[in-house]
Amino acid sequence: MELIKVSGLSKRYGKLTVLDHLSVSYESGRIYGLAGENGAGKTTLFDCIMGISPCEGSIQKKAGLRIGYLLAENYFYTLVTGREYIEFCMKAKGKHVERKRIENLNEMFQLPLHRYASEYSTGMKKKLALMALLLQDNDFYILDEPFNGVDLFGCIRLKKIIRTLQESDRTVLLSSHQITVLHELCDCIDYLDNHVIARRYTHESVEEIEKEILAEACGASR
Repeated sequence: MELIKVSGLSKRYGKLTVLDHLSVSYESGRIYGLAGENGAGKTTLFDCIMGISPCEGSIQKKAGLRIGYLLAENYFYTLVTGREYIEFCMKAKGKHVERKRIENLNEMFQLPLHRYASEYSTGMKKKLALMALLLQDNDFYILDEPFNGVDLFGCIRLKKIIRTLQESDRTVLLSSHQITVLHELCDCIDYLDNHVIARRYTHESVEEIEKEILAEACGASR
């Protein structure tokens, strides 16, 4: 089932073109990877899908689709504890706050929910934001560079969570500079280059994908 269909999406900042008539679609129960250099427009695409950034083109979403968005860098107000942040996020999506459910999930994340979230490390902040998204019971998860700043055990747990989401027929769209990670997790990998999805990889090896991306980059620099 198609959940999101993006058609002819364009985004410009003044004379700078970030996305130019980009088209892509996402179906339920799949894990999609998005790769591209810094500044290629990965976060801009996510912001457009979420309606955070105005853009030209068409973005069709399945009626009632619940989307959770994990930002690459998360901001937390001072004097707000981790627990208060989670409860706020749950109420914002109309979810009943169940303390027991929060505690059960935190057995995996091991976060000091009584402490102020602004005092957390980068990895802990990312875990807190992800934990809040999971408790919202979304249908579609957009994860912008979810592995950045996360420690070894956190990365292993995150991979397990992403696979579990797919098993429960959720859809995940994540970006990363690590082709090996995307290849391990994703059903397909979209390569964002020159303002569009230049290629969708489905069965290629890591070596083939990296070789082709390097070849295109070298060709463009000539």
